[in-house]
Amino acid sequence: MEKVAAYPSQLATKRAPTRFSGVHNRESQEDWGWLAINLALVMWVAMFVSMLTWAVASDDPPPPMGNNRNYLRMALVLLSAAGSVYLLLRNPKNWRLAFPAPLLLLLFYGTLAMISSSFVPEYAYYSLWKSMEIVVVVLVVAAMLTYPMQLGQARFAYLWFVGINAFLVLVFSVEALAMPERAFHPSRGYFGVQMMGVVPVVQENALAFMSAVVAFAALCSTFRAKTWVRRSASMAVCAVAMLVLVLAQSRTSFVAFVLAIFIYLIFDRRYGLLAAMAIVLFVGATSASLLEVSSQYLLRGQDAELVTSLSGRTQGWEGSWVAFQEAPIFGHGFAAYARAEILGVEGHTSLHGALFEVIVGTGSVGLLAWGGAILWTFARLYFLPRRDRAWFATPLNRSIRAEMLGIALMILIRGSTSSGLAEHEDNFMLFLTVLVYVVVTERALRDTRMRQSH
Repeated sequence: MEKVAAYPSQLATKRAPTRFSGVHNRESQEDWGWLAINLALVMWVAMFVSMLTWAVASDDPPPPMGNNRNYLRMALVLLSAAGSVYLLLRNPKNWRLAFPAPLLLLLFYGTLAMISSSFVPEYAYYSLWKSMEIVVVVLVVAAMLTYPMQLGQARFAYLWFVGINAFLVLVFSVEALAMPERAFHPSRGYFGVQMMGVVPVVQENALAFMSAVVAFAALCSTFRAKTWVRRSASMAVCAVAMLVLVLAQSRTSFVAFVLAIFIYLIFDRRYGLLAAMAIVLFVGATSASLLEVSSQYLLRGQDAELVTSLSGRTQGWEGSWVAFQEAPIFGHGFAAYARAEILGVEGHTSLHGALFEVIVGTGSVGLLAWGGAILWTFARLYFLPRRDRAWFATPLNRSIRAEMLGIALMILIRGSTSSGLAEHEDNFMLFLTVLVYVVVTERALRDTRMRQSH
């Protein structure tokens, strides 16, 4: 874990121990706060695990509308709900810390989604459960924010998220070697096969995004590493994750990974590497052989019509727009209407587009709340240096912010072809880690200035 540069005037300042999980540290010490264990973090991990399917993949068709026998997922979500409510009720005075503006908007969005389940009475349970998961994970984040945190702890949710994903990527890599007949299946892509996670079951596109996030985070960590041991470990993780990303063959995640690197290099002011990367891409684009290989990989054996329809996604989006026009204010019913009326209960499980998922399920009111939370978070992330330009001018703090900006771009790109940003999925949880980083950093810098003024 990197050492976070302290606020200049705090280097010699005695600080009272923080209540964050009993960790006694100062902002001038190493950022080990993410290793601390507390109830909110347990709930956070439980919500992550609840997304995973702990069963060996089979050729049997999935349930027509959700798996109402996934008792592990139900237990983990209900446990997280109880734990987060307990933490919030334990100290109501901290509610002002727990609910910044974007979390309130997301809480409203989740509540509206729950109410909208009444619009689809035949599938009300499915809609209610999917929307309740959003409310619960938002409450878990609110419970996290009730713990006083210092600057060095702003990324603890993000680091836990990346750490769990890195562990899973390594597990899937071992599975691919041990049981390739389950990890790989025939594909029209460049390699003739696509890789997926076996246990827990993770489909190709989700595995690709997971690997892209891990590879990007490991690459950023490599740039900041101070010892050869840490640098070598980060490079090894990055290499494995990139290999998995390539084998999973997801265009969206691959493009998101490349663009995130560009963003990181720009905002971390690594202009030499940026120029070198641009030259490599230019040479690749002008080389006939490399261009052919790249085209075959990105096309994945699809014809022009299927590529331009984004693997058939635009057909669902057209139906979504028609449905939105029929109920533009509050929508037709979160998650369930899209599956039942647009996709078919035995077809795709989502619209593969977060924006369309929101407008069909919760209408323009839900879109304002959901979109407002995202815009608020990413805008504040971009303008964070205005809080303290000197603090963000230090190489480490500048690098960390550049990494979070790259992650923000990956979230948006993934959300353009996946519904994961609108539901309780990996992309939504990753977004919440960025929200925690922004809120905690702003709060810590503001509190620091107030202490200095006194």
